Amino acid sequence: MPYSADLTAPRQALDIGLCVNDAVEVYKTNWLTLAVAALVFNFLMVFSMFILTGPLAGGVCLMLLRAFEREDRKVDFADMFRCLDKFGPLVGVFFLTLFPMVFAFAMCGIPGLLLGTIWLYPFFLIIDEDQGVFVSLGTSKEIVMRKGFGINLLLTVIILALTMLPLAVPYAGVVFACFLAPIAWLTLTSAYIQLVQEDDGQLDDLFDPPPVVL
Repeated sequence: MPYSADLTAPRQALDIGLCVNDAVEVYKTNWLTLAVAALVFNFLMVFSMFILTGPLAGGVCLMLLRAFEREDRKVDFADMFRCLDKFGPLVGVFFLTLFPMVFAFAMCGIPGLLLGTIWLYPFFLIIDEDQGVFVSLGTSKEIVMRKGFGINLLLTVIILALTMLPLAVPYAGVVFACFLAPIAWLTLTSAYIQLVQEDDGQLDDLFDPPPVVL
């Protein structure tokens, strides 16, 4: 049965403050490892002419999801390279979203923000739910629309500020970005955990197989 919005239904709101607090908690324990991960990510992304961006992004999702699951919140750097078995879908979702978003941001910025918001979670969905390229994009949009587009838009702005604004500083901005980008990664991971892994049942139809009709 297709989803239809019920404006009177209770909604599990995304808690941005909790996202930031979670991010800081994990970051304090792993700041050096995460900075090195960001540096390696950027180097391999450029070195591979962006081919490895998707698989590395999936690896970052896996690395951070596992860190949040551990009691000590420790990050395993090797997790960043453990998603090569999903190489095709991760490469596909990266390039499929890259060109529309670059074009949208080049137009005036706002369309890019809108696309960036509805496509916040496909890498997590490929890694965590084993979804395909197009299914993960559709599921990401549904998550955002059902859980609150406005609050996810704010999350997108925060993530862009953490990842892009440091680059405005000549030379040193690249270094600053390696330390700030992991905070953005962690904030987004906390949001995914809140909205999907701790879902109160609003998203069941997106993941559960349809009932068998006899």
